[in-house]
Amino acid sequence: MKATDENKENLFVSAEEKERANKVNILDYLLSIGEPLKSEGNNFYRHKDHDSLVINSRKNYFSWNSRNVSGNAVTYLMNVYNTSFQYAVKKINDDFGNQNFSTFSVPEPTYPNTFNYDVKEVSNTDNVFKYLVHERKIVPDLVQAFIEADLIKEDSYKNVVFKWKENGELIGANLQGTREIPEEKRLHADRPYFKKVLPTTKEATNSGFSITRGYPEKLYFFEAPIDLLSYLSLNRTKLMNCRLVSMDGLKQQTFIQTVKNSLKVLREHGRDIESITLCVDNDSAGKDFIDKLQKYEFRRKDGRDISIDSDIPDRPKGQTKWDWNNELKSQVTDSLKKKPEASLDL
Repeated sequence: MKATDENKENLFVSAEEKERANKVNILDYLLSIGEPLKSEGNNFYRHKDHDSLVINSRKNYFSWNSRNVSGNAVTYLMNVYNTSFQYAVKKINDDFGNQNFSTFSVPEPTYPNTFNYDVKEVSNTDNVFKYLVHERKIVPDLVQAFIEADLIKEDSYKNVVFKWKENGELIGANLQGTREIPEEKRLHADRPYFKKVLPTTKEATNSGFSITRGYPEKLYFFEAPIDLLSYLSLNRTKLMNCRLVSMDGLKQQTFIQTVKNSLKVLREHGRDIESITLCVDNDSAGKDFIDKLQKYEFRRKDGRDISIDSDIPDRPKGQTKWDWNNELKSQVTDSLKKKPEASLDL
């Protein structure tokens, strides 16, 4: 039967109908019922009548940033058309009728054979410097040093380019916007700045932006390049014979591959890893990640365990998340309050 406005609140839906509706391919379904969507590239589609409503076809969900809601096709109908759950489930089933359902399945990742650095760099780095130093409070001479070392650049869209290098070879890169995106234009409500990881080879995908000082006997892992730079700004005099690695999120495979590669390189030089430190965000996801990875066991050649420690910033009261850039900015602000005419000596 066809669901109607008159009976939508009292419909009975079976477990099978719920399962089918919840698993439907949201993009295929919305296009089939004539929803006005326009492609924005990289698997994203935006609603023509609602600027802040975005479909992520790769992950099979929508986000309506201005309403702070997200979910699957069922949730879409409930929020966009103000229907009940039962009505949304019944409508999706009825719209397909006897057709084969286009259910969502996670696509197998594909990787290029070689890394294509498709970025138009500019010689000027004023926007990068202004963003990293003035807004993010990274120590100026560190930023300048990494610009000169060809690890940080600016592209033609005024994005920061963080280059991934291995033995001097460029193997990947990620981009960070320097201009805040209006809320209604964001692909992710919680991402006020453009972010992109350039596609690279399968092995390099599990690498990331990194900085090595001396031999990488001490490994430090971060969720983002700016957190890495913030931690280095706060601890630069203490960080020797180490490698700092950005995982671009909480990526277990980046952690494992980095540890294995570091062990191999160090042992070729008669050295070993001394310690591993997880410097992730102080939030529930970061703490879960720490708990998971501390169950791993790595041993030195002499049989001793390699400790897996954590160093997360203290979270202020009332905050649900606190990262190393929050901590750096907080310390800079506190220092300026105490010494109005002085800068923080890091």
